[in-house]
Amino acid sequence: MDLIGGYDVDRSNGAVRLIATADVGPGTLGLAGVWASGSNAYYATSEWAVAAEYAYKATDRLTLTPGVQYYGNYGLVNADNFTNNDGWKGGLTVDYKITEGLTSKVAVNYVDIDNNPKEWTGFVRLQRSF
Repeated sequence: MDLIGGYDVDRSNGAVRLIATADVGPGTLGLAGVWASGSNAYYATSEWAVAAEYAYKATDRLTLTPGVQYYGNYGLVNADNFTNNDGWKGGLTVDYKITEGLTSKVAVNYVDIDNNPKEWTGFVRLQRSF
C-alpha cells in the first residue's frame, strides 16, 4: 500500500493518493483513491475519485484488465473550486506479448460525466524493448 501526497506551492493546493494492490487468484487487484484541495501539479481532474482494476493473466502472453473509476466534483470552476459534476469511467485494456521484446496494448474506455457528452476513447500501442 502506498500513500502519496504533494503540495504545489505555486497554487497553494495539494493532493493525496492511496494505492493498494494484491495478488488475487490468477491476477492482481488494484484499488486507489485520491483527494485534491484545488488545482495543483499533482491531481486536478476532480476533487476526489476512487478506482478499481483487475489485471487477469489469462495466459503467459495475454492479460485482460477491466477497470472503473468514479469521480466526485469533476472539473474546475476556478483554481480553488471544483464543479458539482460527478461521473465515471469504465474500460478494458488488453495486453499481448507478441514475442520476446515486442508487446501490443489495446484499450477502450467509456466516460460519462454530468453535463458533458458521453464519449468512447481508446488506443492501440506497439512497444519494442531492447
